[in-house]
Amino acid sequence: MKNALLIDLGGTNIRHAFFLENTLSNISKKKISDEDFIPYLSELLKEKKEDIDYLVVAAAGPNNKKSIKLTNRKLIIEAAELETRLNLKKCLLLNDWEAVAHALNQLHPKSFLTIKEGSPSNKNTLLIGPGTGLGVTLIIDDQVIPTEYGNVLSPTARMLDNFKLNGSKKFSSLESILSGPGIEMLYEEKFQKKLSSEEIIKLALHGNEDEFYIIDNFLKTFFMIVDDLVLAFSIEKIILGGSIMNSLEPMLASAQKYLISEVNPKYSQLIDKLQAILLLEDEPGIFGCLDLLKNTD
Repeated sequence: MKNALLIDLGGTNIRHAFFLENTLSNISKKKISDEDFIPYLSELLKEKKEDIDYLVVAAAGPNNKKSIKLTNRKLIIEAAELETRLNLKKCLLLNDWEAVAHALNQLHPKSFLTIKEGSPSNKNTLLIGPGTGLGVTLIIDDQVIPTEYGNVLSPTARMLDNFKLNGSKKFSSLESILSGPGIEMLYEEKFQKKLSSEEIIKLALHGNEDEFYIIDNFLKTFFMIVDDLVLAFSIEKIILGGSIMNSLEPMLASAQKYLISEVNPKYSQLIDKLQAILLLEDEPGIFGCLDLLKNTD
């Protein structure tokens, strides 16, 4: 029996849960600095009477199974260091959106909302969601493939054309546009006003003209990228995740018109097959950690 501490480390918050005697505890969330990461883990482990042998950590950044250099913190997580300092049998590491893919095996059917039914004939799946950055993971032939696609540079000029901001030099990568901070920067560049992404989304959903303009074109731009990935990897299922996509759920049905919107008509059959699902679970990272734990010898 594996007793474990499960960690999902974001840019601001850390989420944790314990898996003890085949039972998952409630998930807790706390703001934490880089310097407090290991001391916080140590405190959590000391709180438990049970022996904790395993630690599973999901974090944003390239994962080589031995370490993760976080993209949203000045922190490098080393599995061997954590095993030694915390006296653990094993430390397992996951990219944050790799964890989302693994979570699919652990979540209840009620955690998913079908936006477009589709009729997929293969299992190729795209998991994508804007947040602090842009998370993208593929499942191809049942293999989870984490990516750093949010950091690619080339398509930004084409994307900015949707907002008539072609001359702007402030957007360098996909996630500088397709993220919460991206929404805020697009809004400021276009209208010379500052609002949080949450406020912009709220006003857009109420039909305010400026905010709706930004969010509607944000979704158009988002689905342009989805289109590219669908064609590149023969994707027939899309899973949208993260708090931004959940906030925009009332607009997603109408935003389907942007799927495969610029593709040659001979590919129109892809739209018929394509299934689109919204992931409603707030804490998929912890469930992804749990799935990896259960499937580790």
